[in-house]
Amino acid sequence: MCKLARLTFLTTLFPLIANAETEMGKLNYDVVVQTGPSALWILANISYAGMRAQGSRSAGWRIVAFIFGFPGTLLSLLLIRDGCEHAYGIDLPRR
Repeated sequence: MCKLARLTFLTTLFPLIANAETEMGKLNYDVVVQTGPSALWILANISYAGMRAQGSRSAGWRIVAFIFGFPGTLLSLLLIRDGCEHAYGIDLPRR
């Protein structure tokens, strides 16, 4: 191909490439917006269950995890005995 044909070809593709990047960026942003709160909820539930099973004395972190993980943490509150070192079939021994 001659240089002019390559330049014309690349110039024609430029709007398509720019549009594809915009769509990909929008897709990633939507995935983050939809996934972020669920990830926070899951991590709060795991954290609260672990703190309850290990008998953690950190009341502040327990409250924060309980609030961000509610209503799943309510189930942990009812099912896991404080300091039992066992939560949902997983052994969680203290250090």
